[in-house]
Amino acid sequence: MSPRQYAAQILGLPTKAERQTALNQVPQEWRELVKTHVRNGWHHPAANKNKASR
Repeated sequence: MSPRQYAAQILGLPTKAERQTALNQVPQEWRELVKTHVRNGWHHPAANKNKASR
């Protein structure tokens, strides 16, 4: 699985605790990159539109 695929799965999780647990399961060599992808996805303007409609 690629770092972006890990990030996409993590972003799809409903709770912060689940996201943190999933991030800890990412291989160590990709963890910081995946964390960056997740942070970028979380703060992306399009993501905020989807969160507001929930």
